[in-house]
Amino acid sequence: MLITSKHGKGNKIHLHVDGEYTITTTERVWYDSGYSDGAELSDEEWSALCESINFAKMYARALDLLDLRDHSRREIVDKLVTKYGYDKRELANAVCDKLAEGGLLDDERFAHIYADELVRRKHVSPTGLRAALSAKGVGKGIIDMILDELELNPIESISYFLDTKFRDRDLTDDKQCEKTITALYRLGFSISDIKNVITNRQNS
Repeated sequence: MLITSKHGKGNKIHLHVDGEYTITTTERVWYDSGYSDGAELSDEEWSALCESINFAKMYARALDLLDLRDHSRREIVDKLVTKYGYDKRELANAVCDKLAEGGLLDDERFAHIYADELVRRKHVSPTGLRAALSAKGVGKGIIDMILDELELNPIESISYFLDTKFRDRDLTDDKQCEKTITALYRLGFSISDIKNVITNRQNS
């Protein structure tokens, strides 16, 4: 197949296969490929070139995402395949491997930052924190380590919610009390801890 290149805006290079536009890349990726305008490529060579082009695009996109905030590996993979296609999952994982090798992607670092935010701003329960980190793709070993380090106090968190989100609830009213217990349970707190805090408040 005959590959021809045309300059686009900025550093863009538009590649055509046998006269038909096929893909856009950057000057750097095109020149680093070792090919030039008018090159004849085999199917295998063209496939490898397209993979290099897509890898570069996905890597640049991942860097943009990490510039905004830390992400877990699963988040980056999911966002890349959503943007570039679910058939690109293997390539997305390769991008994450390179990011991890360069220290730019680290699930343990992400987990510390994310856990600190959830505890500091949302007073999440231990169960809620475990679920939130797991949903981000953080491994069980890292989650266990984070929970051990934080030594969360569910009693303090329950008291916080009773003083803020549920401050207007009348805990002496059976219906409102039961409603509050259910809400706190859904946040990941144990029934025993919830009832312990509420009982102490009712008796104070």
